[in-house]
Amino acid sequence: MNVERFFGPEARASVEQAVQAAEARSLGQIVPVVVRRSARYHETRLEGALLAAAAVTAVVLLLRLPITLRELALAQALCAALGAAAARLAPVERFLAGSAALEAATRARALRAFHEHGLHRTSRGTGVLVFASLLERRAVILGDHGIHEKMKDGDWQRALDALVAGVRRDDPAGGFRAAIDLCGERLAQHFPREGAAPDNELPDALREDE
Repeated sequence: MNVERFFGPEARASVEQAVQAAEARSLGQIVPVVVRRSARYHETRLEGALLAAAAVTAVVLLLRLPITLRELALAQALCAALGAAAARLAPVERFLAGSAALEAATRARALRAFHEHGLHRTSRGTGVLVFASLLERRAVILGDHGIHEKMKDGDWQRALDALVAGVRRDDPAGGFRAAIDLCGERLAQHFPREGAAPDNELPDALREDE
């Protein structure tokens, strides 16, 4: 998963402009973050190898192929190597890792990003993380304490759906723009800007984390 493939200069500028437009309507401090992956699922390589070796063994037994034990062992070794290599492909890795592991890893990485980028340190507790993990094809939106007092996780669902849809159609920049716009709508309802604009405490640009 190559982040640069999806986020060239124009795409990055469009995400930053979406943040600026959303923040112009509210007191929220929105930080968009993208990562290539949230975790390394090393166990999927072993799973791929074992499944491939088991598959070739099953074929030999079911078809009663006339091969020696040595030939079977070689076939198992070859298929295991191919299975481990196939497990590096994103769709296969996601399948082998499983939905629960992908969800947990993305959530944990988003929580880390929330603190790494200082979203817990805004003066009014109005930091909002808009986070996407490309390999997992999942997203998380987190609000700081000031936001969470009035808005619960369910308030972000439309924005989450928009971001995930963008990632899954290979347009994460478009997903970010749509999600940020929807976040801006919700923030403007709960935290409308009144009077002079507050300080922009956090940069508006898209952050790319490891």
